[in-house]
Amino acid sequence: AHDLRTPLARLRGVAEIALQPGADPAAARDALADCLEESERVLSMLSTLLDITEAEAGMMKLQREPSDLCQLAGEAVELYQYVAEEKNVTVRAELPAPCTASVDRTRMRQVFANLLDNAIKYTPAGGMVTISVQDQPGGRAVVRFGDTGIGIPADEQDKIWLRLYRGDKSRSQRGLGLGLSLVKAVVEAHGGRITVASQLNQGSEFVVTLPK
Repeated sequence: AHDLRTPLARLRGVAEIALQPGADPAAARDALADCLEESERVLSMLSTLLDITEAEAGMMKLQREPSDLCQLAGEAVELYQYVAEEKNVTVRAELPAPCTASVDRTRMRQVFANLLDNAIKYTPAGGMVTISVQDQPGGRAVVRFGDTGIGIPADEQDKIWLRLYRGDKSRSQRGLGLGLSLVKAVVEAHGGRITVASQLNQGSEFVVTLPK
C-alpha cells in the first residue's frame, strides 16, 4: 500500500492541475500524458504483484513444453545486446549445446530477461556479464548469470527477493523492486531454485537450477 500510494498521489495531483479553471491546453495535455505514464506504472506494478502471488500460491498456469534453455538464453542476450553496448558492458554467452528442460517459455524468458537486465544495470562501463547454461547430473539444468558489477552487501542478500525491496545501491536505478521476487516465484513454480553469491565491488552470480 505504501509503495502504491506515491504514484497514485502523484497521478491525482497532476490530474488536478489539468482540471484547474483556465488551464493552458498545452499544459493540460502534458498533465494528461503524465497521468497516462503514471497509471501504466501502477498497472505494471499490480500485474507483477498478481503474478508473484499466483506463483507463490501454486496457481500460476504454466504452459510447459520441452524447450532449449540455450536458445532462450540466447534470445535474452540478443534482446539486451544494444543496452549492453550503450553502457560499454561486454556480454559473453557460453551456450555450447542444446539443453532441454520442460518449462513455460514465456515465463522463463521473463526470468532470463530480468536477471540479464539486472546484471547489465549494475555493472559499470568496461565490465563484463556472463551467461552460461549447463547440464548437470541428476536430471538438472543450471543457468548462471555472472557480472563484474557493484555487488550486493551481505546483509541485503536475503532481502533482495522480497517484494518491492530496493537496497541502498539500487535506489538510483530504474525499477519497481519486483523483478527478483517474480524471478524467484516463477523458478520455484517450475520446481527449481535460485541462489545468489556476491561480494561488494567484485560482482554477483545468480544461479538458476531447474529440473529437466
